[in-house]
Amino acid sequence: MKRIILFRYHHQFERNREWLRFQQYLNPEIKIFGLYGGPTEDFHLAGEVLHDVLVHNFLLHHLNPEWNWKSSDLSFQSWFREFGHQLDFDLMHVIEWDLLFFEPLEKLFSNIPKGTLGLTGLIPLDKIEKIWYWTRNPQKRAEYLELLNFFRERFGIAPQPFGMLGPGITLPREFLVSLAEFEIPDLGNDELRIPLLAQALGFPISDTGFFRKWFSNREFRYFNSNAFIVSQKNIEKQLKRKNGRRAFHPCNQNFSLDQLLELHQLTLQFP
Repeated sequence: MKRIILFRYHHQFERNREWLRFQQYLNPEIKIFGLYGGPTEDFHLAGEVLHDVLVHNFLLHHLNPEWNWKSSDLSFQSWFREFGHQLDFDLMHVIEWDLLFFEPLEKLFSNIPKGTLGLTGLIPLDKIEKIWYWTRNPQKRAEYLELLNFFRERFGIAPQPFGMLGPGITLPREFLVSLAEFEIPDLGNDELRIPLLAQALGFPISDTGFFRKWFSNREFRYFNSNAFIVSQKNIEKQLKRKNGRRAFHPCNQNFSLDQLLELHQLTLQFP
């Protein structure tokens, strides 16, 4: 299976270069492509700093930070329509600038069947609908209900909505091909839309296992989308365990390549 990495970022170029060099160490055969969503005036600088780790750097034309944050699916679509369609790959791993992996991607995503979207924190929406911001907030709930109605009318289906977290997803090329032909409604956010898009376009979905329990303070120590930074101490504890976690988010520390390699050494005591 031919894999690529799509790296989502918007700042901290020197820091990101160290992280991407670590990804090259873990995945030497996998090419890395940039998806830049920061200020246009910094795009050239980003390319200069990251020229030796990125095969190509793509500038998102939508520069509203909130839109970029909640619209990864629309960003992937723009990237694939304008550039990615010409690439030869089977599977695209999306890595955010503050997402840390400590295993090769082939091993990390070995539980995701071929042709399946690997999504993080996948859960039937009725289990979190009354608590989750995107379905609890009155304005966001109105968008969510409009989104469901769109899929009913557009595809003639009764949607089975799921929630998910954006970081750490993997997408088959065939899904991106189908997505390129579809006008995604800008309603709700990507964590609502992507499971619905997979269902509507006929693609199975599977959980990555990176996020294990919703609304758990203990879980937030290792993986979350609520800006609770994962500490180096908690990363080290997991890497020292044979069956410990190998994916962490968010991590905004300025780790150097040497520091990341040193942390990775903790996992090498296990076969």
